[in-house]
Amino acid sequence: MNFLAHLHLAEHSHTSPLGNLLGDFVKGPLAGDLAPELLLGIRLHRAIDRFTDTHAEHKAACTLFPAPWRRFAPVVVDLLYDHWLSRHWARFSPRPLDDFLDAHYRALLAARPYHAEHLPHGLPLALRRMAEQRWLESYASREGIAMALDGIGRRLRRPLPLSAALAPLGEQEWQHIELGFLRFYPQLLAHTEQTGQALRQEMMAAQTHGQRG
Repeated sequence: MNFLAHLHLAEHSHTSPLGNLLGDFVKGPLAGDLAPELLLGIRLHRAIDRFTDTHAEHKAACTLFPAPWRRFAPVVVDLLYDHWLSRHWARFSPRPLDDFLDAHYRALLAARPYHAEHLPHGLPLALRRMAEQRWLESYASREGIAMALDGIGRRLRRPLPLSAALAPLGEQEWQHIELGFLRFYPQLLAHTEQTGQALRQEMMAAQTHGQRG
């Protein structure tokens, strides 16, 4: 999933939005000095990505991309899922999307002392730009998704115009991905809620055990 979905899933599971976003930037073993809410958010992000990447609907969507774009299909489908979440937002949240995004942009940009304490290198540049330039509103349009894909493509080891991956998709393929998303996302919401609760209980138990030790 991409930025918009991870923010929504963080709110749905009552976990840290920043922690969930950081899952794209913090790799490998997690440092023990991370704030517990960030640690929980990153772990939940990883669980969400595992569930998504192995789900039959996501895999089916990836098969719609011919070579040479098939290798990039998981990245493209993740962003398309943010597109369909934007388009069907009212199905999944009673809160208007503009209000939701405004609140999260402000929170990201206003918490810099927190970043300094827990993120010695600061807020990742992509997240800062996302909030400052209000990227996520554009995800509701195909043009906005194309621009976002090209932004990702510029950050690849070998830069390329990643929006070209959309060219082989006809209206039938777009509809196939949309309907697959609508079947998949309620399952992801349920999985995220259950996994968030399980991770929180696991971390609380570990903390209690450590205090007793």
